[in-house]
Amino acid sequence: MSAGTILLIDDDPRLRDILRANFEVVGFQVLDALDAESALAALDRGRPDAIVLDVVPVASDGPGVVERLRRHPHGSHCPLIVLTPRMHADEAVRSLEAGADDVVTKPFAPEEVLARVRGRIKRAAGDAALQPLTKLPGNGPIEAVIRRRLSEREPWSVLYLDLDGFKAFNDAFGFATGDDVIKLLAATIVEAAAKHGDEDDFVGHVGGDDFVAVMRPAQAAAAAASIVTAFDRGMRSLQRDTRVPYCTVSIAIVNGSRGPSTYEEIGERAARVKKEAKRRRGSVVVAEKDPPS
Repeated sequence: MSAGTILLIDDDPRLRDILRANFEVVGFQVLDALDAESALAALDRGRPDAIVLDVVPVASDGPGVVERLRRHPHGSHCPLIVLTPRMHADEAVRSLEAGADDVVTKPFAPEEVLARVRGRIKRAAGDAALQPLTKLPGNGPIEAVIRRRLSEREPWSVLYLDLDGFKAFNDAFGFATGDDVIKLLAATIVEAAAKHGDEDDFVGHVGGDDFVAVMRPAQAAAAAASIVTAFDRGMRSLQRDTRVPYCTVSIAIVNGSRGPSTYEEIGERAARVKKEAKRRRGSVVVAEKDPPS
């Protein structure tokens, strides 16, 4: 199984062969490029998992090459590690300013370059799992956490949170101010989880104005009540213009450890309870009723 693909840009065949051997022995596929043009042509064919660029041999303006790679759609967010001689410290600084993620100075051990590349790929994968606006984990991590909790015996609950009146707010004040409301809700949930929950509690951003928190049942109600109070207070500070009603938050609480269930069933149950919450006026918390015994 391939560990990923590395675009290696270097016109020094000896160094290129050494790095290629070190990447391939641990499972990476390596694409060779001798200059900026061939590197851009390689990006046209697909996005690698990382780019390694030897700035000095490739061009007299190594940072300029970094900028060209960053302007390409497949290079804009790809981890980019620059190799530069120790005596060219200015090239290292300019490369970082141009958009490089990391710099390795020559001479170096090939194992160091490999470790830097692996670390940057791992960090990029983690960043991709975060929602850009709130920096909270998205759908993949949310599913992983809930599936893990389903496999454990410890009791746990899901809080499913959604804004009411958000579209009207966006239409009245614009998406930039709407983003402030999303960030307010995210911060409120995180603060409530930290205040009322445990270290292993989880807060995720499904997308848009939907959020999920996972915590112990005994703490879920207190956290939800804290979110309602803090969010309503925050909205009154954020929204000075009352042309439209304040956004409110609906919170559904589902006991994930209540009998056998699946990830999909947890989502369906939370959606049903949230639907009930949204029928009520203002910011509310509605907990799923236990089935009759």
